[in-house]
Amino acid sequence: MDGRNSGDALPRERWNDIPADMLGLVLRVIPCAADRARVRSVCRSWRAAAAIQRPPPPLPVLVFSRFSFTSLSRLSPAMAFTKPRRSLVHKDVTIRWVGSFDEWLVGTKPSRECKDADSHCFLLNLMSRKKIQLPRPCALHFFDYFCKTLPIVNTSGWVDIIIHDREYSMCFRKVVLSASPASDSMCIVAAISNHTLALWHPGMRSWCVCRSFGIDGSADIAFYQGRIYMAMVSTYFPHILSILFFQLEEVNGRVMVSYVEQCVTETLPPVEGCVVNEFHIVEWRGKLLLIVVYAGRVWLDTQKIGIYALDFSTNPHSLTEINNLDGDCLFISSRSSRSFPACQYDGAKGDFVYFVSKYRQQTTSVHHSFDVLVYNVRDATMTPFHAFVPEDNSGPFTDNLLLLFPPK
Repeated sequence: MDGRNSGDALPRERWNDIPADMLGLVLRVIPCAADRARVRSVCRSWRAAAAIQRPPPPLPVLVFSRFSFTSLSRLSPAMAFTKPRRSLVHKDVTIRWVGSFDEWLVGTKPSRECKDADSHCFLLNLMSRKKIQLPRPCALHFFDYFCKTLPIVNTSGWVDIIIHDREYSMCFRKVVLSASPASDSMCIVAAISNHTLALWHPGMRSWCVCRSFGIDGSADIAFYQGRIYMAMVSTYFPHILSILFFQLEEVNGRVMVSYVEQCVTETLPPVEGCVVNEFHIVEWRGKLLLIVVYAGRVWLDTQKIGIYALDFSTNPHSLTEINNLDGDCLFISSRSSRSFPACQYDGAKGDFVYFVSKYRQQTTSVHHSFDVLVYNVRDATMTPFHAFVPEDNSGPFTDNLLLLFPPK
């Protein structure tokens, strides 16, 4: 023995000597992205070793309104969450989280001058704390430069494409990114607001605004094969689904829409005593999926979930119902959704869909909680799980509940 107390820390040299392959084995059994970041921060040799390892992606992170977060520590059938943690990245309680891509969050702040509008929009990296300020979605404006009007093919509607030097008045409900802002490829930001699709990429000083009464405020959007796809149901005929795609081009250093087409108009299968409560689109293994949630007319409790793949072999395109995900999982929220390779984790079962949006808030005298609804695609069963919320996130925290998918 060298006389040291067994509780003393190991010398830095001993930590540096841990083999890279052993560190890779450790990372494989750490599903939480924040814990993996702590491993990489121990020393330079660990950071370098972790960079060459290829463990499964960390499990998704749930981010709350005041920037507390919790990670999934185990997948179905007995899913579990880590204890909620507080991040020091941001403490502004007025921020709404409206989108994510990998470890990047998209945040907005409400305007004090314009009702139902955002004053700021920004990208924030959860791990590096890097912040990218986007053009303001709201400001007083007097002159718009009207660019062009495009027809929505297969409909009688149209889209006005507007470029302006001053910002438009918008309140973003959801924001999606085509790529990571840190990647070499051009990152395009697409934001949905009422009757509005807004576009931006680095170098632009303002948003490209696409306005149409055919764009519903409850629409969901996703990037797919270089296009933006938008799913909507009619306000007056909620059983009729429409899917539009927007073809993009770059003109004078600005991203713009060059073509709009309604590629799907389909009547959703009726479910007795139910209405379409929500719908989402998400890419899975090169396919574009539509997830439809049916709820009871009175209590709006979920009764049925339908999953449909967009069939591009027909004109117009059609929807084909699927009953398995080839061992994968889907994580769905109103602000962010993604498929996830559950088969890479020992003991995890695939073919599940996890919903963390628009579900009943549970309240007790001590904690707030919400239900994560787990849907088994193969046998169509549904199981709710409770997730606790930090005590200082009381109030309408469900409006800011966001899924984050760190890549490593």
